[in-house]
Amino acid sequence: MIDMSVLIDQLIQLFLIICIGYFIFKFNILNESVNKHLNELVINVTLPLMTISSVLKMEEHPDTSTIFTLFTASVLFFLIMPILAFFIVKIMLKTMRIVKSRQGMYMFMLIFSNVGFMGMPILQAACGENGATAVFYAAVLNIFFNISVFTYGVLIIGYGDTVKTSLQIKNILSPGILCSVLAVVIYALNIHFSNTIENVIETVGDLTSPLAMILVGSTLASMKLKEVFNEWRVYVFSVIKQIVLPILLYPVFRIFIRDDLLFHVLFIEFLMPVANIALMISTKYNLDNKFVSKTIFISTVLSLISIPLVIYVCGLIYG
Repeated sequence: MIDMSVLIDQLIQLFLIICIGYFIFKFNILNESVNKHLNELVINVTLPLMTISSVLKMEEHPDTSTIFTLFTASVLFFLIMPILAFFIVKIMLKTMRIVKSRQGMYMFMLIFSNVGFMGMPILQAACGENGATAVFYAAVLNIFFNISVFTYGVLIIGYGDTVKTSLQIKNILSPGILCSVLAVVIYALNIHFSNTIENVIETVGDLTSPLAMILVGSTLASMKLKEVFNEWRVYVFSVIKQIVLPILLYPVFRIFIRDDLLFHVLFIEFLMPVANIALMISTKYNLDNKFVSKTIFISTVLSLISIPLVIYVCGLIYG
């Protein structure tokens, strides 16, 4: 179902676009202020429209049982992952002696991956003719992602720290989640617009991938590389999150999800690096955002290798 050559080619393209973002920041074409506005543009405009576009481009609708499985799997994932993350972080605390005040940040970063910025563009390319359906599946998953981030996520991230985080329900009603819900409504009612409107939605939505990757590169360029590479625990954490855990959980995904496309969508989203939202929330609550930044950096770079590697290894081990 997933074309590995297309997947690797897409990852190479994304990496090269990240490099472009890195260098145009270094040449002062972009700066942190512009990055902030571009980030808002992607989160609030292009990514939501990409979600809607994915539904409008679907030629065949999945059957009801597949959609039910998708909803069930999404709910279970975001209910089980916090429990799993808690025990993993406690093991890391004893074996790796991680800083106690960072326990919540580790847990948050284990649970929430970059399913939007990186996940959707990669799925759209790697799934070929099923790309639109794959992005729709990811959009549904993104609904539960957002609900989880802004409910228990903001409570978890401060665990172990003296800083108190708080739940703000209004944050759930973001353009991203509203458009994800709208995409489900459009799907359910089989709504279509004029060709002009649909072309506009598709054109703006297609800006998501290049803009998101330019932002990743530009954000990386704003960090001091010496500070990024001086924490060995970040490397171990990234390997656990993006290689060890997916390989161990692959058969669990396979047992409960029989539909091939749905399985690959959920599993590939699971392979994504740490979500950028971790940095936004840690900054808002004055947590250790430098630590979060370097973890996002390392996990993003590692993902360019770990995603095809894990898929290949799982194929060898589990068939």
